[in-house]
Amino acid sequence: MAILTNTADVAVNLQGYYDRNLIENTSKALLYDMLAQLRPIPKNSGTRINFRRYGKIPVNLTPLSDGVTPTGKKLSSTDIYATVKQYGDFVTLTDWLMMVGLDANLLDISDNLLSVQMAETKDTIIRDTVVAGTSVRYGNGVSARTSVVTALSDEDISSVVRTLEANDAKKIKKITQAGSGINSSPIGAAYIAITHPDARFDIEGRKGFIPVHEYASRDSLSDMKGEVVEIGSTGGVRWLATSNAKIWADGGGAVGVTGLVSTSASNIDVYGTVIFGKDAYGTVPLSKESVKMIIRQLGQGEDPLNQRATVGWKMATTSRILNDELFVRIEHGVTSL
Repeated sequence: MAILTNTADVAVNLQGYYDRNLIENTSKALLYDMLAQLRPIPKNSGTRINFRRYGKIPVNLTPLSDGVTPTGKKLSSTDIYATVKQYGDFVTLTDWLMMVGLDANLLDISDNLLSVQMAETKDTIIRDTVVAGTSVRYGNGVSARTSVVTALSDEDISSVVRTLEANDAKKIKKITQAGSGINSSPIGAAYIAITHPDARFDIEGRKGFIPVHEYASRDSLSDMKGEVVEIGSTGGVRWLATSNAKIWADGGGAVGVTGLVSTSASNIDVYGTVIFGKDAYGTVPLSKESVKMIIRQLGQGEDPLNQRATVGWKMATTSRILNDELFVRIEHGVTSL
């Protein structure tokens, strides 16, 4: 039986004047979805997609011998599979609430709230994929998450940039901007970092940091709602912040005198910042038809007395790291302020 939202959940008998202009809910900056390579599966094409990457052919420094055919090389490839899964949720509203409640547009309100839930669900699915990558730098070069006791440092950033450059990671030159749908807009070439707003203080103190307002010739990056999410840049890395970034509460070493944030005041909270180049990871929707908002009015389905209306959503999606060599996660603490 569905969980009902009724007059016990939403107040209907208020004293005094009720302002019908509702307070807007906050929502997270959805960056992981925006920065992924998009590879949809067409309708009626199954649930699994195959990404294929061919290996580089190594240089050949052996001179040819006169009249002798060399051995030659073989092509090699790596197949990466991703399987789409379906997700969804809904709310049920009673006819009595819709009749006597102070808000006449509860279906629209529910639709808006569920749309935010769906978008944040998708972004979190992608986030959990990218923070599970095998390429990781623990703060200050320690060997494990449980040993992390430092905030983000210049050495951490330089180490990651060195790794990406050594792996020939291409810098990102296009990004899906607000209002452009699936179309890409050009940006200044850079590696992209996604971090938590809590890390802003530490990032702003890094060597060579350039704040957004001092950019000479390029716009700051915005999320899909048009909100500016870029903190600034350091040494070829553009820093974007979202409260949806991964945090392992109490996941690090002892707080002691580190001066770092901790949930329980015993061990520091570890933040997962990801820095990556072009085509490092992808997201795979099943098709445009796989994302749906579904509104059922009173009386639809098994509702003989027209007592229940529902609003819900469904989507089919998955995500995958396409090349761990183009992607590095830094696990670090943040300074307590």
